[in-house]
Amino acid sequence: MTVKPISPIDDNSKDLSLKVGGDLGDLQISTPSDCEDDDTDRNTEICSRSVDSVSNIPSSLLHTSNAPIFATKKYHIHLWHKVVIIATCVIVVAVVFTLVFLQSKTSKSHNSSSNQESDTSSTTVVGLSYDYLALVTFFTILMVLTMQLMIYPLLTTHTNNDDEQNKHDTSKNIIPDTSQYVDNRMRVVREATNTLIAPNHLRIVSRTDWLAQPPDDPNLDKLRMPVPWVIIAHTATENCYSQTECVLRVRLIQMFHMESRKWDDIGYNFLVGGDGSAYYGRGWDIQGAHTLGYNKYSIGIGFVGTFNNVSPSDKQLEACKKLLQLGVQLGKLSKDYKLLAHRQLQSTLSPGDKLYNIIKTWPHFVNDTSDLSSLIPPY
Repeated sequence: MTVKPISPIDDNSKDLSLKVGGDLGDLQISTPSDCEDDDTDRNTEICSRSVDSVSNIPSSLLHTSNAPIFATKKYHIHLWHKVVIIATCVIVVAVVFTLVFLQSKTSKSHNSSSNQESDTSSTTVVGLSYDYLALVTFFTILMVLTMQLMIYPLLTTHTNNDDEQNKHDTSKNIIPDTSQYVDNRMRVVREATNTLIAPNHLRIVSRTDWLAQPPDDPNLDKLRMPVPWVIIAHTATENCYSQTECVLRVRLIQMFHMESRKWDDIGYNFLVGGDGSAYYGRGWDIQGAHTLGYNKYSIGIGFVGTFNNVSPSDKQLEACKKLLQLGVQLGKLSKDYKLLAHRQLQSTLSPGDKLYNIIKTWPHFVNDTSDLSSLIPPY
């Protein structure tokens, strides 16, 4: 059996392909699809193939490479180099001063002898020429030494400590550690800055803060209050763990909905990021475009990320629970609202197996959707 290279999902994706021959054992390949459907009956699927874990590949299928490894040689300025340069500079300066001193004495003796044989004017001219020659020589050599001393610090960027450390640490000369760059498309480990949020506080990021584009149609359909349904979906994008990442994800989702799918605005009423914040989409009062045929009955909440194989963070789950409580307190949601998963109403993997198994344990979740007509409000 052979796994061929996988084409990237989008232009920004990296082609992290893997080719394996033989029995793959328990290795599985899943094909999730995009979770959204539009009101114009456009169905666009964004498919991806991912390997759940590279460690599941049998060791018999992995072979070491015999390709030669070349190391880049670094040149360092050692201590004895510095001593030689300084000593040379001192010697040259001493020689220059000695020559100037001898030249000065020679000029004086020459001047005294010349006074006896020629007139004063000719002696003065000759003396001045010798003096100027000595000064020019002195300042020329001094400028050369000054330039040497200016360039010297630029040549000493590496210290002896680095040399000694490199001698003892030979692993860097063999092969670099690339484990931190391994990306299996589903499990991305990132160091994200933690945002401090009070336990009972929900931070809602406004449209202005996440740089939202204005809706193409300012007169979108309104929802009837209180809304009886809440539909949970995932955005089928990369996960985000900081506000900077989440703002970028939400902005790209809106651009995809408006520019590619030709919707009037972002499809979700709210989005929940891995940073523990809720992002204001169409809001409580405007009808969304997240689940075809059920948008006028529901508030659509999209979890930013893909949760087929990875569970959302605790902060992301808590933010969604706080958002539901806030909706009930504001009178935007019915007190007995129905909680549904996107896959219960559409043919999709959304909100992903991991997230679906979590929200099944929440209050108000509807397990039996065999008779949806009895759940649909009479309007």
